[in-house]
Amino acid sequence: MSERRSYFRIDESIALEFKVIDATTASSSLPETLFGNASSLKLYSELRKIDNDNAQLLHQIKELSRPLAEYLHNLNHKIELLGQELMAEQKPKPPSNTIRQVNLSEDGIAFGSTQELSAAQLIALHLVFLPSNAGLVLVAKVIRCDANNSGEYQIAAKFYNINETQQQLIGQQIMRAQMAEKRRLQQSQE
Repeated sequence: MSERRSYFRIDESIALEFKVIDATTASSSLPETLFGNASSLKLYSELRKIDNDNAQLLHQIKELSRPLAEYLHNLNHKIELLGQELMAEQKPKPPSNTIRQVNLSEDGIAFGSTQELSAAQLIALHLVFLPSNAGLVLVAKVIRCDANNSGEYQIAAKFYNINETQQQLIGQQIMRAQMAEKRRLQQSQE
């Protein structure tokens, strides 16, 4: 199996912005600083990581004490609501030209753009997943940029120096999209 297909891929609508950057910026800057409205993304990403890390512990606590587990679950829910409110600021206001149809995997992304990019060019990506408003900022390296019939370009990029937390967040979004599609198919067959 080629590396290109070693990850699950989905077609999804997300809010996406990108900026061309140089190698120095990619290696020395935090990508969040490249987008003025992305400061809360790192915090939300860390909250999600903590939530994932604690899932097994919460399950073990539930076996020992259901009331304590319910209390901790409620506290976690309160924090999640605060995080969602924080992320609501990231959601693009309609009408938005940032919402694009993308092909996404844990390894990379493909999307359409009016801007032509060169292969091997580095870009900073600001992604906001809808409707959850979860998002992240990361760097990607353009693999190819092909012109299409409508005068736009189809860009394929591989994530560059992606960390485990970012990859997990993308993986969770892919699983959610796959489950939503499965539910949609089941409902259409009923």
